Amino acid sequence: MKLFTKYNRVNIIATILVLLIGSTCYYFIIRFVLIKQLDNTLKVEEAEITAIVRTRNSLPEATRYRDQMTLFTEVGRPMRRKFSNITLYDSAHHEFNPYRRLQFALNVNGKYFLASVTKSETETEDLLILIVIITMAVIVLLLLMLFLANRVLLRKIWQPFYHTLQSIRDFHISSRQAIKENSSEIDEFRYLDKALNEMTGRLVREYERVRIFADNASHEMQTPLAIINSKLDLLIQDQGLQEKQMKQLQEMYDAVGRMSKLNQSLLLLTKIDNNQFVDAETLDLAGLITHKLRQMEDITNDSNLEVTLALQPVTLALNGYLADILLNNLVGNCFHHNVPGGKIDIELTTRRLTIRNTGPALSFDASAIFERFKKSDRSQGTGLGLAIVKQICDSLHYTIRYGFEQGMHTFTIDF
Repeated sequence: MKLFTKYNRVNIIATILVLLIGSTCYYFIIRFVLIKQLDNTLKVEEAEITAIVRTRNSLPEATRYRDQMTLFTEVGRPMRRKFSNITLYDSAHHEFNPYRRLQFALNVNGKYFLASVTKSETETEDLLILIVIITMAVIVLLLLMLFLANRVLLRKIWQPFYHTLQSIRDFHISSRQAIKENSSEIDEFRYLDKALNEMTGRLVREYERVRIFADNASHEMQTPLAIINSKLDLLIQDQGLQEKQMKQLQEMYDAVGRMSKLNQSLLLLTKIDNNQFVDAETLDLAGLITHKLRQMEDITNDSNLEVTLALQPVTLALNGYLADILLNNLVGNCFHHNVPGGKIDIELTTRRLTIRNTGPALSFDASAIFERFKKSDRSQGTGLGLAIVKQICDSLHYTIRYGFEQGMHTFTIDF
C-alpha cells in the first residue's frame, strides 16, 4: 500500500470518527438547549397561572389544545414541582407524540391542587431533525472536500518524493553521475535529496577507484606474465635441456597459462559486476550458435559426437562481447565435458535457450555449480566459466537453471 493511500485512509477514518462523536455530542447539546427553551416557556405558563390564582383566588379554566394542555387535579397535600417527558396519543392523527410537562402545586382557599402544563415537543423534534440533517450535509461536504484536497494537494506536495524515487530507479553506477537534487519547498524532501546525492556521489567515487584498481591490476599482472611466458618459450626451445627439466618447464608454462586465464576471468567478472558492458546491439543468436558449432567441428569429429539443433530465429539486444563469452562457456562445456560418442542437443526459442549434453555426474552439489572456483576433479579449467555465465545472465536479467537427468546435463536460460 502506498504511503499516500495509507495516509488518506487513516486521515478519513479519523475524521469520520471525530465528526461522528462530535455530531452525537452536538445533537444532545442542541436537544438540551431546545428542551431548556421549552422549559422556560412552561415556566412562563406557570407564572401566569400562579398570578391568576393569586389575583382571583380561584383556578383558571383548564385548556386542551393540540400542542398545549393545562389540567388541575385536587390533591390532599402539597406536591413537589418537577419537569418530565411523556408520550400522549393523538386521536386526530392516530399517533403518539412526545410532550414536555411541568407539574407544580397551587393553594386555592386552603385546598391543594396539582397543576399540569403540557407542551408538545413536536416542533422541537422537527427543528432538531432539521439541524441534524443540515449538520450531516455539512459533514458529508467536508469529507468530500477533504478527500479531494488530499487527492489533489497532497499528491502535488508528494511529487518531489516520487521524482526522487524515479531518479533512484534510473540510477546506474556505471553512468558515473550522482542523483541530482530536486527543487522543493519541503525541508524533509530537500534533506532526502541531499543525503541521496551525497551517498550516490560516494558510490560513484568508490566505483571509479575499484574500476581503476581492477584495470591497473590486470594490466600490471599481464606484463610480468607475458614476460615469464616468453622466457619459458625460449627455455623450452633450448636443445640442451634434459627430459626432467623439460617436464618441469612445461608444468611452469601450463601454470602461467592458467594464471593468465584466471586473471582475465576475474577481471571480466569485475567488469560485469560494475556494468561496464552497457553497449548493446541486435544479435542473431541462432547465427552465433551455428558459428560456434562450426568452430568446434574438429572436436565433434574426433570425439564422434552427435549434435542435434532446433533453432528458431531469435534476435536479442546484447553486448556482442558478453554474448560471445556466454556461448563460448556454455557451448564449450558441452564439448569439453562430454564423453566419446556422446550427444549434444541445443534448442532455441523466443523464450529460452536450452543446451543438453551427455557426461559424467558432478562430483559436488549441483546447487553450487555457478559458484566461483567450483569445478569437478576432472576439469582443467579455472572454475570461473559458469560463474561468468551466471554473472552475465544476472546483468541481463535472464534466469539460468541447471539440471542433471538420465545422464544429460541441462542448462536453460530464460530470456
